[in-house]
This record gives sequence, C-alpha cells and structure tokens, in this order.
Amino acid sequence: MYLKSLTVFFVTLLSYSSFLYGQSKAWLDLFSYLKVQHIQITQNKIYAQSENAFFVYYPTSGEIEKISSIQGLTGEEINNFYYDESLQKLWVFHTGGLIEILDAQQKVFRSPELSYNAFIPQQNKIVNQVFEKDDLLYMATGYGVSVYNLAANEFGDTYYIQNSADLLNVNAVLVFQDKIYAATDQGLFEADLNANLIDPAVWLQRDTAAWQDLAIFDGKLLGVRHKDIALISPQSIQNLIHFDIAITGIKTGQFISACFPETVKLIDKNFIIIASFDTVNLPGEQFFEAVDNGNNLLVASTKHGLINYDLTSFTTEFIHPDSPLSNHVFTIDAADHILWMAYGDRNAFNPYPLFRGGLSSYQQNKWINIPYEDFQISDISFVKISPSNPSIVYFSSPKNGLIRIKDNQVDKIFNQNNSPLSMFLNDGVRVFAMDFDTQNNLWVSHVVTPALAKLKPDDTWESVDLSSILYSFDVYHGTSTILADQEGHIYMGTEYFGLLGYNPQTQSKVYLTNGLQTTAYPQIETMDLDKNGVLWVGNREGLRILNQPEELFTRTDLEFKPIKIVYEDAVQLLMEGQNITKIKVDGANNKWIATLGSGVYYFNEDGTQTIYHFTKENSPLPDNDVYDIAIDGTQGLVYFATLNGLTAFKGLATDSAPNLNDVYAFPNPVNLKKHNFVTIRGLIEGVNVKIVDVAGNLVYESTAKGGSMQWDLTAFGRYKIASGVYIALITNEDGSQTQTTKILVIK
Repeated sequence: MYLKSLTVFFVTLLSYSSFLYGQSKAWLDLFSYLKVQHIQITQNKIYAQSENAFFVYYPTSGEIEKISSIQGLTGEEINNFYYDESLQKLWVFHTGGLIEILDAQQKVFRSPELSYNAFIPQQNKIVNQVFEKDDLLYMATGYGVSVYNLAANEFGDTYYIQNSADLLNVNAVLVFQDKIYAATDQGLFEADLNANLIDPAVWLQRDTAAWQDLAIFDGKLLGVRHKDIALISPQSIQNLIHFDIAITGIKTGQFISACFPETVKLIDKNFIIIASFDTVNLPGEQFFEAVDNGNNLLVASTKHGLINYDLTSFTTEFIHPDSPLSNHVFTIDAADHILWMAYGDRNAFNPYPLFRGGLSSYQQNKWINIPYEDFQISDISFVKISPSNPSIVYFSSPKNGLIRIKDNQVDKIFNQNNSPLSMFLNDGVRVFAMDFDTQNNLWVSHVVTPALAKLKPDDTWESVDLSSILYSFDVYHGTSTILADQEGHIYMGTEYFGLLGYNPQTQSKVYLTNGLQTTAYPQIETMDLDKNGVLWVGNREGLRILNQPEELFTRTDLEFKPIKIVYEDAVQLLMEGQNITKIKVDGANNKWIATLGSGVYYFNEDGTQTIYHFTKENSPLPDNDVYDIAIDGTQGLVYFATLNGLTAFKGLATDSAPNLNDVYAFPNPVNLKKHNFVTIRGLIEGVNVKIVDVAGNLVYESTAKGGSMQWDLTAFGRYKIASGVYIALITNEDGSQTQTTKILVIK
C-alpha cells in the first residue's frame, strides 16, 4: 500500500542542504510574516508559521528571530510543522510532501520520500495535524496516518484506516489511553494502539459525521464535530457545547480555545465560555487557530501576524517581524535606497479576476504599507519611481488608471475624468507600462486610443495616437514595457505587435517584428537598453537583441537577432525556449534575466558567460518563477519578485559615483583560499583601474563599466597572484581625478 512499500530508514533518504546556502549572508529576507497559520508554544519561546517561513518569539525579551530560505528552507509553501524541545529540532511539512528538519545548529536536512511517491495524488500530500507521544510523531495527512520516529529519524508505518480505493483525509490524530483516534471527513475512527493498525479492519468507526479536530483537556478526550465540541468516552459521544457556526479547530492550554474564522471562544474546565476575542476592531481579518498560555490568548491571523490578547487587561499586541503586506509580489522598482512593490497578478493585461493587494515600500530597513482599503485600487501591475525625486512613485492598474504616491501617501489618481486616459468598453481605465524620459516626463501606455500619453512635471498631459502602427487596432492589446532612451526616443514592447517606436522630435511612429516572430505572435514581455545601446528583448520563447534601435526610425532592414554561444563544440542560442519575464542591465553592463521555471540568470555584458544562475534549489530564492527584478545601483542590491515572496541579493555592480572620494575594496583582506575575486566600489564609470604589486609591477588593468569592478585575483587571467599587498591606481580619462586603495591578499 502506497507508503508502506517505501518504509525504509529515513536517514538514508535525508539530503543535507545547508551547503547550498554558503552565500546566505549575501541575501536579504524580505518575506511577509503577517499571515500566521499555526502556533506552537514551548517552554521559553513561541513558534509561528507563516506561508513559507517561521518566526520565533521570545516572550521574556521580546526578541523575534526569523527562519526562512535564508537559513536553508526551500521557501515553498508550508502546510504544518512540529518542534521537539528535547531534540531541539524543527520539522517542516511542505504542501506537496517535502519534509525538512532544522537542527539546533541551523542545518537543514530534507526528506523527499513523500513528495516523490507517485501513488499518492499531489493534493493529498499534506499534513493536517500532528500528535507526539513517546518519541513517535503521528501525522494526520490527506491520505491517512503516517508514523515517524523522532529519535531514530525514520518513517514507520502508514495507516489507511478504510479498505477503499479512495484515500481518506484525516484532519486530526491523537493517542489517548492506549487507543488511537482519527478525525476524518467521513467520521471518527478508533483502534487499539497495540493492534495491527495497517489492517483497516481494526479501525472502528464511532461516528459517521465529519470531524475536524481532537484534543485532550483535563484528562478528557474532546473532539470537534461541525458546530459542536463533544466528549468522547469508550461508551458514548456526548455533545458538550453547541455553536451557531462551524468550529475550525480547538487547542488546549489552561483553557480550551475554540477557533472560528472571526472569533475565538475561551472555555474553562466546566465547559463554560469565559472570554472571547473577535475581529470587530480588525476589519477584513480572519483567524486560523488559537491557544492560551494562562494569562494570554495567542491567535494566528491572516493580517496581523501573531495576536497576543491579554486576558487580564484586555489589550491587544501584534507580534511579527517587520513585514510587507503579502508574499504575492508581482511588480517592483528600486532607486536610491528605496524599494516599492505591488501585489498584482500574472495576467497583467486583463484584470479579472480582480486582485486586491495594496502597496509596500522598504525604506531605511523598515517597511511602509498602504493597505488596499486605503485607496481601493485593484490589480496594480506596474511601478515606476521618479528618477528626479524618489519620494514620488507611480503605479498603474489595468482596471483603475494611474496612481501617484508622494511622501508615502496616495497623492492623486488619474483616470478618464482628469486625464486623456480612457475607459475600455466601459470597464475600467487600463493603464500598463511606464517610463520617465530625461526631461522627467512620464510616458504611460493604455489600451484605447490614443494608446500613449505623456504626463509632464507640471501635471499637464499630451497624447499620441498610435493607431497608424497598431494594425488591427480593434484587437485588445497590452504594453508590457516602455523605454525612453537618452535621445528621447520611446520604445514600447507589446503583447501582440512586437516593438513600437515613437520619436517625439519628428512624431514618426514605426513598428518592428522582424526576427521576433514566435509560434503565436510577435510578443515582447520585457526589454532593457544596455550601456552599448543594444536593446535586449525577452518573451515567452527566448531572448533576442536589437543593435542600434535608434535607427528604427530611418531604416527598414533592422532585425532582432539571437545571441549565439558555443557549448561543447555546438552552436546554441542563448536562453532559447526560456520564458523570460524581466531583463535588467546593472551598473557593470551585465544582464540579470528572470524566467518562469528556471529562476534568475546573471550574464556578463555580451551574454557569453554565466556569472550566476540562482534557483530555489541552490539559493534562498523562494520560487523558480520570478516575475520582476529591480536594481538599486546605489547599494548594489538586486531584488527578485516571486509569488512566494521577495528576496534581495547583495550584488557586485553599483551605479557610477560622482567622484572618487569613497573608493574601497572588499573583502579586504582577501583570502585566496576562500575568495575568487575582490570588488572595488565607489568608481566613476570609465575610469582606468591598474593594480600593481608593491614593486610596481602591473598585474591587472581594466576600465570601469559602472560604479564597481571585479578583479579575479589573477595576473591578467594567466595565473593566481601571490599573497602580499597590492595597490589599485584609479584615474579618470583626463587625469583630473585620481585615487588609490590598498588590497591585502593572504593565503
């Protein structure tokens, strides 16, 4: 039967994952911890499980510790967990069957046994609840009851309870007075703990109604049967308390905590309700579970993290790490130590079904959140920070127009009433991609005529009619990206019509699809201009580049071309067949490319070398579907947006500095046994960097492409240098600015 045939020593299936995260110090955890689903109270700390991570709260000190993919977890959705105090180990149960164990040394071990089991449907590979007794962990799952030996690190048997081809979903399992009980969707089952529990015939069905939960309180066995809390004895099942709505679950401490979606009832040993806590002052909130620890009621909530309700003073405290509103991150932008993000949806060109998220900003290592209720704009899918004033940021919605945030407040909403942005079939103002030109004009795309609009710094508008190049203009279209180059040309990547170009100086309008034709239509999902003036374009089927895109307005022979690379004596096309969602060029002219399904790639400036390839398997990236990338060149931070949360990588490339006053090298000293390169930051783009030894011998020379550069610790790539002191000599083109910095190299 299913897992029984795979019962082997668990340690033989464990894979140690911590070695994958040697670079974890280079990553930032920017996950949301506001949605807490499960709680466990231990002797001196409280574990709270969010969607794909944990936080640990220490009541005595008030300290909060985060546990996420930065510590080695996969970042995938978590279904349940269990912490064993004696072993000091945390068991993490993921939706889909993967089990992770985090030990006291923060090492993560993984067991893929259940996730690889092909006999159990994917939707049944969930752990609804666990119960521990005598170092055995009984797991109530979507297919039956599995037993795991905590001390020996091995799976035991799996009990399927009924003789049927249909797997029985078990909501809760519990051992009480030498009997094992299972609360299932098809009734309450019990069996003698010493019987052959693999045999479904030994399981007695005590009741045929659906049971949601089980608990032991004051020496009595209790269960939840729809709207009732019942007392279970060997002879009978007796309803103790009846409610008007269904109970989601119960937990026991000094009292019984009966949880409902919008309230918690506290019940004493006489089965009298002595207190309650509800969502009256928490609009839109819902509860997952609750448990008391004597003087306080701890509630797992969807919006406020762990809620601590003082049963004496009747005061409420929200406990969670500083967090954004949600992990459903779709669009981001970053500049000058500021990040903004919104929670739109993948189908950015069609708002339905409506997604009501809100906005979040990360500033000075703190989160600022604007809930949906504060401005009621749904499906925000694009964001752009003003390059001249980072306190101003614009968001667009394919349902509700253009939103301006100023000083972290909603400043203005542009729609059909106060702008040339028009309604689409009387069903919303559908605004898409945006970009600023060098004059600080915001170019905005939308779905109906005139299709392109310019918002000037004085809040006046101009419109551009693109119907002459939007052949089949009656076809619904969307603009995935807009770029304004240094000469003021506007480039628009579209869903159906390839690349559109507009020259404001001559008012000429052109389009280009040559070399871009995909199996369906000439589509552009993302594009960016590099420092050499090359336009990099990505879509659902791969990567293309366009040289000299500014000549689009004067030539008819331009064509998108692939990048050819040689691999194992064969010519291949770079990123061919990859679903590309975002391309961003950093300060070193290298390319970050996000994909659906393959994580993030980081290529050198011409794409011939892969510097990094981050996936959820080899990095803290929580998902291989990455929807957006933002680069803060002032810090060298690269942000990755996924629907499982936001992470950031401390990149190596920064924007050009205004002068050479802040040049430094890191790591410094650099260890030849531990490091492969040293980075020099604080550079002006275009400066010459020579690295010499103490005798004045030149060992390396290069020109900075941005605000930083890397040295691979070799003498012109031929051999590794010796340990000692090296000096970086930095000079701009006319020699008016110079700087030096020493680098100590050790073994």
